[in-house]
Amino acid sequence: MKQNKSLDTINKKGSFLMIALSIFLAQSLLGQESINKWRLNGNMSLSGDFYSMNTDTSAAMKARRPGSVGRMVLNSTLSYGDFSLPISLMLSVGQHSAILPPFGNRNFIDFIKDPSNRVGIAPQYKWIQVLLGTQVPQYSELSVGDLPVFGAGLNLTPGVFRLSVFAGTSQLAIEEDTTKNIQGIYARKMYSGKIGVGKEEASHLYFITTLMEDDTSSLIRKPVNTMPRNGLLSALDYRIKIGKQIYLKGEFAGSAFTRDSRSKLITDNKTPINLPPAIFKMQESSRFDYAGALTLAKDGKIFGIKLTGKYIGDGFVPLGYPFMQTDKLDVTINPRFNLFKDKFQLSGSVGKRINNLSGARAATTTQTIGSADMNVQITQRFSVSASFSNFDFRNSITLDTLRVQMVTRSLSLSPTYTYTGKKIMHVITILGSLNTFTDFNTISGALNDNDSRTALLTYLLANLSTPFTMSSTLSYFDNLSSIGMLTTGSANLSFGYRFFKKKLNATAGISYTTNKLDALSAGAQATTNLGLKYSLNQKINLSAFGSINLFKYGTERPGVSYRENLLRLSLTYKF
Repeated sequence: MKQNKSLDTINKKGSFLMIALSIFLAQSLLGQESINKWRLNGNMSLSGDFYSMNTDTSAAMKARRPGSVGRMVLNSTLSYGDFSLPISLMLSVGQHSAILPPFGNRNFIDFIKDPSNRVGIAPQYKWIQVLLGTQVPQYSELSVGDLPVFGAGLNLTPGVFRLSVFAGTSQLAIEEDTTKNIQGIYARKMYSGKIGVGKEEASHLYFITTLMEDDTSSLIRKPVNTMPRNGLLSALDYRIKIGKQIYLKGEFAGSAFTRDSRSKLITDNKTPINLPPAIFKMQESSRFDYAGALTLAKDGKIFGIKLTGKYIGDGFVPLGYPFMQTDKLDVTINPRFNLFKDKFQLSGSVGKRINNLSGARAATTTQTIGSADMNVQITQRFSVSASFSNFDFRNSITLDTLRVQMVTRSLSLSPTYTYTGKKIMHVITILGSLNTFTDFNTISGALNDNDSRTALLTYLLANLSTPFTMSSTLSYFDNLSSIGMLTTGSANLSFGYRFFKKKLNATAGISYTTNKLDALSAGAQATTNLGLKYSLNQKINLSAFGSINLFKYGTERPGVSYRENLLRLSLTYKF
């Protein structure tokens, strides 16, 4: 039985490689036979990773990656006159999401829906574009723009008119498995649309709507602790060009969201909104709230400034931004200067954030953010970069035992010196940074305080007369906390050289790192790597990369060590 499973796995990987090679050959032939009207641009790569771990303490260490992984990545555009066909593929065998079963237990559609894979096709003719496969619709900052969806859509852009629709699955169904501590998840459907006039980076007015619904029929066993949800969001996004370099941009959005679609329906019309039941049904676990964003900005080559305000209600749910924080008010101002013919650049940000606007929590917190970045080209060879940031967080309680106040400060300075002679170029960069975290709570503050320092020295040498490069890096890092002083030091040296009229590029490197806590014995890591890249011609490259990683723990895990071996082979074709 095990032999049959092994053969089945080999057959599936073989089929994957055959499909990949077929696409590769088809692209090659089409590229060769293309005439002036047909154009094919893009790149394609086939790669395989082979990994192994050796340890004398197998019970304490587990392999950190699969033994073998095959990948195919294709980004291409086939065009003919006003027609274009962009295709984006990212497929893998031997790797899959942690909570999804392997490819052998799923059909092909489930395989390409896996988040570790991606298939996207977007044929376009003039102002008509069709979207197929995994896409990330970009509508606005409060509605849709950060969530991959597998489905189909349409973009219409005749003149200044805009119409976009997309429907698909943003979340796959996962059956509950208590033996593996996997909680069941319903499949989630997303339906989005945008209509309006104007171009995205110019004056425009768009109306956006999004509908989300969990498919309760997608699971065989209904999990008790997973609530099926649904929601509706509508937004008005606009941008007004006031002058040549001044514009006003904003968005107003409202959402109706049901946390548990199994809850009781509300039928007495005593709700903040009354929507037709076919569009949204108000239930006991439903909430309605608003959000808004407004930006006033001036662009310019020498001086620019941006003033931004954003309000997110406690019950507002941005359906296309799953990790957006709610119940807050943000106000920031961002000036920037570019002076002395680009030799002096300065940008900054000052802002205030207030949480718990609804008063639903015990205390309201405020955060003050300030940062500045500067780059100065002092001479042709010498430049200095610096940055500073201050982050303050506190609540509204004044009692010492319940007061929360934390301040984080960061300061970094990085000078760079570049010397270019007739045959050799030298680049030396030094980076120093200080980071402090102070907790002013009288009880837990001393336990949470955390200070760190970083020092980094990098040297790059390039021989302009021969294809030789060399770089070295020395780094030091320490972190002082209530646990103790953690210290890390590392050294790295790498070389590169091109052989056979620069067709073969060889690189090699070695690094050594130690880390220890207080006076305890240090852990050590040594890594070596070798890379080869050979150009058959201007379009086809073959490459191989191998590394050996040796790691030995210190006092925290005495006697535990391991060795990791990694070999990566790849074939890249540009067309």
